[in-house]
Amino acid sequence: MNEIYLDNATTTRLDPWVLEEMKPLFTEEFAAPTGHFGHQASLDAKDRLEQARVTVAGSINAEPDEIVFTSGGTEANNLALQGLIKTRKEKTHVVTTAIEQESVLNTLKVLEKEGRIEFTLVGVDPDGLLKLEELTSALRSDTVLCSVHLVNHEVGTVQPIEEVGKICADRKIPLHVDAISGWGYVPFDVKKMNVALASLTAHRIHGPKGVGTLYRRKDVKLAPLMYGGYNEFELRPGMENLPGIVGMAKAISMIKPAHIKYLAGLRKMMWDAITKDIPWVHLNGSKENGAPYILNVTFDFIEGESILLHLDMQGIAAATGSACFSKALEASYVLLAMGRPHEQAHGSMRFSFSRFNTETEIEKTLVVIKKVVTDLRKLSPLTPDKAKEV
Repeated sequence: MNEIYLDNATTTRLDPWVLEEMKPLFTEEFAAPTGHFGHQASLDAKDRLEQARVTVAGSINAEPDEIVFTSGGTEANNLALQGLIKTRKEKTHVVTTAIEQESVLNTLKVLEKEGRIEFTLVGVDPDGLLKLEELTSALRSDTVLCSVHLVNHEVGTVQPIEEVGKICADRKIPLHVDAISGWGYVPFDVKKMNVALASLTAHRIHGPKGVGTLYRRKDVKLAPLMYGGYNEFELRPGMENLPGIVGMAKAISMIKPAHIKYLAGLRKMMWDAITKDIPWVHLNGSKENGAPYILNVTFDFIEGESILLHLDMQGIAAATGSACFSKALEASYVLLAMGRPHEQAHGSMRFSFSRFNTETEIEKTLVVIKKVVTDLRKLSPLTPDKAKEV
């Protein structure tokens, strides 16, 4: 395991206090929370389930019976999109942005291929903010859903969900918000923002993997993706992951304003040092409207995957905006949509922080980054002579 972990936008370590909350549910309080059981153990498990539902609902200003527990954010996104479309007999229209997570974009592509929908991608500005006028123009009389994420998973840009929600509410179009990368880190109020559906996950907030939530406003009808029992309001059959659900509730309850301020301080510390010590760098995302824990930077003239490998050899975990370790050797579709040229999109790095990171770790990382970037630029045929001398 890397000595310094700065890839918290992908997943986070489980908070020890969350683990302690979950432990008894594996070995002592392991009864099923729902089913045809009248014994006390099952009733106690049911109480734990509903207590967690209240906590998660409260974190986004929802009602407990609007919370549907899932296996994670991807399932929540699929249940929101496919579940709503399956209730429609006729072909319909969906609006989303060009920089959504793949669990949204790929789901819409499949629905389009099946002939169920047509969907429109709304563009973003150079900071990654969606173009509100373009979104407004994209909405049609047959639009049945608008899907916009709260925080972009790569560059951290926070979208103007309250404004989007008002636009959709005025046209009586349900708004789905993928809040997976923003829940707990930026304000999110489903009532204030006129949100009809929202996807959450636990593993991005120091909770366990394998558990998530779909918020479904009471007036929104969905069809299930799977069939079985009547669990989770007949939308998600199967045994509830009670340890995970309880861990999810504990994780969100532990996030404090001081944690957010601390993360923002680490982000500022790294960006200020990078711009002071390293030339030819660019911030990807919005400085003012960015999530406090995500910093995405392009280092000109070198490849992101080269930086990633050198950092990894020094015990530092981060992420690159290049998809060179995926099936397709492509630059980040998010950065390309923001207007970045391919060479800059390939040279981007994402550093994402948690409350378990320390300033000492950031200082050590900065020393390594400066050396790695300097060494790689000396080898790059694209680097200007002045840059090689830094």
